[in-house]
Amino acid sequence: MTRPTFGMALTALLSTSVATGVMAEGIGGLSQAVDTPRAASGIADDLTIHLDFREDYRALSFGLQPSDWLEIGISFPTYDEGGGSSSGNELSFGLRLWEERSYLPGLTVGVVGFGSDDRGSGEYVLASKTMGSVQASVGLGWGRYAQDIAVDRGDDESIVRTDHLFVGDPEPLANIVWDTGYKSLIAAAEYSGVGGAEADDTFGASLSYEVLEGLRVAGFVTNQGSVGVRLVFAANPTRPFVQTDINRGPHPYVENRGLRAGQPQPGEQQVFALLKERLEEDDIQIRRFAMRGDTIDVTAASNMDPVFARVVGRVARVLSAIAPANITTFRVTQNTGAFDSNVVVLDRAGLDDAVGAPDAAALAWDATSFEASPLNRPAALGESTFQPRFSYGFTPVLKADFITSDTLELTGTFNANARYTFSPQTFVSGSVGYRFLNQWTQEDPPAEPQPRSDFTSYAPDIAYLQSLSVRHRFRVAPEIYSRVSAGLFERAYGGVSGEMIWRDPEQNFALGLEATYVQKRAYEGWFGFEDADASTLIGSLYANVGRNGDYLVLDAGQHLAGDFAVGLTVGRNYRNGWRISASTGWSEERDSALKFGAEIAIPLSWTSPDAGKGTTNLSVGGQSGDFGSRVSGTGLLYDELRTSDKRRIEDGFGEFWN
Repeated sequence: MTRPTFGMALTALLSTSVATGVMAEGIGGLSQAVDTPRAASGIADDLTIHLDFREDYRALSFGLQPSDWLEIGISFPTYDEGGGSSSGNELSFGLRLWEERSYLPGLTVGVVGFGSDDRGSGEYVLASKTMGSVQASVGLGWGRYAQDIAVDRGDDESIVRTDHLFVGDPEPLANIVWDTGYKSLIAAAEYSGVGGAEADDTFGASLSYEVLEGLRVAGFVTNQGSVGVRLVFAANPTRPFVQTDINRGPHPYVENRGLRAGQPQPGEQQVFALLKERLEEDDIQIRRFAMRGDTIDVTAASNMDPVFARVVGRVARVLSAIAPANITTFRVTQNTGAFDSNVVVLDRAGLDDAVGAPDAAALAWDATSFEASPLNRPAALGESTFQPRFSYGFTPVLKADFITSDTLELTGTFNANARYTFSPQTFVSGSVGYRFLNQWTQEDPPAEPQPRSDFTSYAPDIAYLQSLSVRHRFRVAPEIYSRVSAGLFERAYGGVSGEMIWRDPEQNFALGLEATYVQKRAYEGWFGFEDADASTLIGSLYANVGRNGDYLVLDAGQHLAGDFAVGLTVGRNYRNGWRISASTGWSEERDSALKFGAEIAIPLSWTSPDAGKGTTNLSVGGQSGDFGSRVSGTGLLYDELRTSDKRRIEDGFGEFWN
């Protein structure tokens, strides 16, 4: 099977919605042999999704390497215990303290289940050495690596628990992993000093095979009678399954030689026609064009290319060849659909100096500045009257309950979605769902409606109205973006919502505020309401931190249960449209350990060169229960504006000349 074929299959798989999940036995998303840890052998930005199945254990885990020396994992394990089950939620870290040397091993320290004293938590120190196709590791483990079931590990009243880390008597562990080189077979064997029902020590072995590039299947067995299957999906957002821009070379850049006596100069209409014609070859549309004085002002967009810096570069290349000699500035406006957000201002002389230089991309960035798009601009060429349009689609959604069920209970829903767009700023949309498969245990409606914990009380086996709302977005100032929404936002709530975001395109942070008033929707019927309402007022900080697209979102304010809560999301925006993030939250009404969630957005263009800028999203776990919850479906503006971040455009400037 070819790479594009597998990529599309993986995208289809990830487009299903997973309630909560599965990955290696409590290892939390970090590198492992069978159940014992090993030193990470990947590279920066490697991503893995693991699913583990065995008789008494299931888990879904995500692993990411932000750098060559750091692993981060989030895992959602479920343990069967007699007639019931218990679930965990684990944030884990693996830190490579130093690399291997010619005669010295590398050293790794890891914490699984950081901040939690759940039975799956544990710590380890590991020395590893690679010899050809074999990696051997030996070390000491605490917590789950020293006890059959980790117990009495910390203060049960703490939100973040740390007093149990590396505490107690450790047990030895060792493993060896061999890449046989034969048909992608990898064999692993391990030893752990942790005993069980069958023996005082534990030995395990596994054999894995890469059935498709990026998809590996493993079987494993231990002397404690544990037998299981593991699926591993591996990818790297910086290394697409398909080569982009095949047979698409950019137009040459032509340096400005200055105005010569008697040399005719093209007019506005001529420059616009040539620009539009040449950029159509690159799937770039010119939506507005103006040539005034020494400046050309262009609004450009591409339905295919997610890297706006490359779009700007290709516009500049064509303009360099056709613009009159007196033009000194190219202004390229970025449009997000509802808004003209940024104006990327290019100094033509600075671009001339950058051409052919070894650091051409950096010099081009030095010749670039940012401005907020003005609220009103005079009429220009290429502008067209918006035509209202109607669109619709159908979406099957499969949800699997890995956490609370012993039998992998499933629900399958078929959604019919429709949208009528009145203008670039205003639309009405709705979704009707029908649950054709329902194995989840349904509960009777409670005596008093609850913010979130009564989600299984909604009627499952009839067609239902998932959402029906109208949304209008507008700007009240060049740097202030606004939204109002009204209607049925989600299955549980309907009402009104308003939001404002302040963002300066020259800054790497933005501030937002959302206020909602909602009524609890009826458990049966399409349009009814329960006798319960709620209001929220939540302020947000959106900040780009460091480099490489790293960002954080901090939310704080009154949530649906009337509680004051704080939410934190950290992640990475890749220039090609990938997004990976993890989230957690705290409420004044909750004193249990923090829960974590993960979200992955995969651009379709990563698997197919003609897929455009659409994405497939996978969201797992996150905040649950009644506290720290907010309304979904209102249409947060940050989701529309994230592609306009200055830092995201800067991260893509390495492809300005491509």
